[in-house]
Amino acid sequence: MALRALVTLLFVPLFLSPTILGYSQADIKKWCSQTPNPEPCEYFLSHKPNYHNSIKQKSDFFTISKQLALERALKAQSNIFSLGPKCKNAREKAAWADCLDLYEYTHLRLNKTIDPNVKCSQTDAQTWLSTALTNLETCRAGFIELGVPDNLLPLMSNNVSKLISNALALNKVPYTVPSYKHGFPTWVKPGDRKLLQSSSTPKANIVVAQDGSGNYKTIKEAISAASSQSGSGRFVIYVKAGTYKENIEIKLKNVMLVGDGIGKTIVTGSKSVGGGSTTFNSATIGK
Repeated sequence: MALRALVTLLFVPLFLSPTILGYSQADIKKWCSQTPNPEPCEYFLSHKPNYHNSIKQKSDFFTISKQLALERALKAQSNIFSLGPKCKNAREKAAWADCLDLYEYTHLRLNKTIDPNVKCSQTDAQTWLSTALTNLETCRAGFIELGVPDNLLPLMSNNVSKLISNALALNKVPYTVPSYKHGFPTWVKPGDRKLLQSSSTPKANIVVAQDGSGNYKTIKEAISAASSQSGSGRFVIYVKAGTYKENIEIKLKNVMLVGDGIGKTIVTGSKSVGGGSTTFNSATIGK
């Protein structure tokens, strides 16, 4: 009898109700029905591990929706990366490379709305979510512009656009007319405003000149040099008069390009959709 009782006690925990790892179906239906795209919302929430099992208020659901969009964006980014070796020609590779960058930017923007260490107002969240959604549309547009078959886009998107749209709909920030001070938007800091209003050329950290009288002969070289500089202040690159046939991409913060004026310092590029570049990648100077 003692042995039988011991065996019974050992097996009792196996018959207890298992812990539910997902949100309750009632909550999922209730909250997802309030979004413009309830189907992907319901599907992914049903498969999302969670130990609290309830969504108590709208702010909780908004946070969950942003996290869900970020998770799917990261999954899509991984899928895109794996598609690189499968590109058959230069046009496919160009569209693929754009999407790889654009999903990275989307990941960064979505993270800004979630990271507790980043100050993000409701208006900020609207801006970052809108930017993230635009990035995905730009990715899709690149395939269309270059005539690349877009049969790979479903694998790349993973419903990310719909999930971001849901978060945008939940945020609901009304449009407000921008406010200005001294001719500049109020978000422009006083120091930056003075720098822009100054009639004299600000002190340059690097000088670019085609005749060799500066630190570098091309703007690309100057941008590359700026990336190795430390400090958080404004970094000024003075570009002397001349025509610079370059396509510049700046991935740095607080960089300021200053020239000698209209018609004197000219930066020109020749990339176009007709030449095999996407619109996104054809900018003469892109930030």
